[in-house]
Amino acid sequence: MSLKKRQLSTLKEKILSEKERILNAFDEAGEERFHLSTEDRLDEVDQATSEYERSQMLRFRNRDLFYVKKLNKALEKIASEEYGVCEDCDSTIKFERLMARPTAELCISCKDEAEREEQANFVTRQSKSMGKKIDLVGAR
Repeated sequence: MSLKKRQLSTLKEKILSEKERILNAFDEAGEERFHLSTEDRLDEVDQATSEYERSQMLRFRNRDLFYVKKLNKALEKIASEEYGVCEDCDSTIKFERLMARPTAELCISCKDEAEREEQANFVTRQSKSMGKKIDLVGAR
């Protein structure tokens, strides 16, 4: 059973709203938050603190940019009528799951299975949500 038009409309609004919220936060933050003034460099401790804060802001910004890409992918899937279909088993992802995580690409059953496989394989893990391989050999 596929998603109803009303459900798709609700999810699309949620995705657009979330994307707008993130992009507005970027606009409000502005680039000045990523540049240090000479006052911030009074001593080594202040400089180290500023560099740490800048690093954290950049990390959060990159995470948000990655999320915006996932939101855009979800919008593309809505446009091509592929949204809400599990990439592993082709079943419909439940509306409640998509409301909680609009970028979900796997149904709960497949996500649970993927997480079990990730935990079971200690040498190489591939995160379904991040799409990256994680090499744990020699990671001690």
